[in-house]
Amino acid sequence: MNTPNKITIGRIAATPLIAWLIYQNGLAVRWTTFFVFVAAAISDVIDGNMARDKDEITRFGQLLDPIADKLLVLVTFVPLYGIGLLPLWLVILVLGREIVITVFRRFALARGQLIAASGWGKSKALVQNWFIGSVLVWRINLAYTERGVSGAAWDHWQGYTLAVIEVGMWFVIVLTILSLIDYLVGHRHLWSRRGA
Repeated sequence: MNTPNKITIGRIAATPLIAWLIYQNGLAVRWTTFFVFVAAAISDVIDGNMARDKDEITRFGQLLDPIADKLLVLVTFVPLYGIGLLPLWLVILVLGREIVITVFRRFALARGQLIAASGWGKSKALVQNWFIGSVLVWRINLAYTERGVSGAAWDHWQGYTLAVIEVGMWFVIVLTILSLIDYLVGHRHLWSRRGA
């Protein structure tokens, strides 16, 4: 097994920890959650770049990487909704898209075609990670506010964080929809082929 695939497996192994951390309270835990998530998100970029640079792209890696990405979305969006930081409709939209793409990939595999991540899909994953990271920062902010931190500079930082989250949410919505359309339209020939 090559190094990029090992990194991907490590990201998958970290997902239960991230989900558990999100449900925990305390300032230190919230910082830990943020840093563990950032490490997992960065590993997604590292393993892909490493596989391409070292010509270590494998079929196993192409199958595993999207699974790791979807797990990271699942273990962040659902718990963040559970603690009241994300709206249900956004979680349904994002996870619904992942379910459709997963089913479509299995459908394509049954017809002998492996669908790798597209440019739109990679952009979607990047923006989702940026958005989730911003929400985790907001959760850290809430802990400081509960400890009595205040003032003009703090209010400015709070406003900035909320603005980043709002912009990020709209990017997530748009790229979630566009990447879904891109996959389905780009591989529409599969729908007209007879099953094996």
